[in-house]
Amino acid sequence: MDVKALLGTGFDRALVGLDLVEIGEGRVRAFLVVTEAIQNFFGKLHGGAIATLVDDVGTVAVVTADPYRRVGVTTDLHVSYLAAAEAGETVSIDAEVLRCGLNLAFVEVTLRREL
Repeated sequence: MDVKALLGTGFDRALVGLDLVEIGEGRVRAFLVVTEAIQNFFGKLHGGAIATLVDDVGTVAVVTADPYRRVGVTTDLHVSYLAAAEAGETVSIDAEVLRCGLNLAFVEVTLRREL
């Protein structure tokens, strides 16, 4: 399965420029520059874009951890917003699968500004 191709369709096209630099067993590392397409009214990374990044990059991590390489659906998404990323800044996105069972997977995703 081409996980990079999954992110280039539908709503996820807003994340154009997402660079998946490491994809491994239950782990993904990616980078994204805050462009106008994903900014809020104040020129900061939009909260909806952050939630989408958590969902998408977390899903890629789950696919790498699942022995059957299944793409699932998100049943619960909790996001805590601690600081804003400004226009033009690069954010790193790190996802790690905490547990992958037959029916549910648990993933932790962290976004950070690259300083």
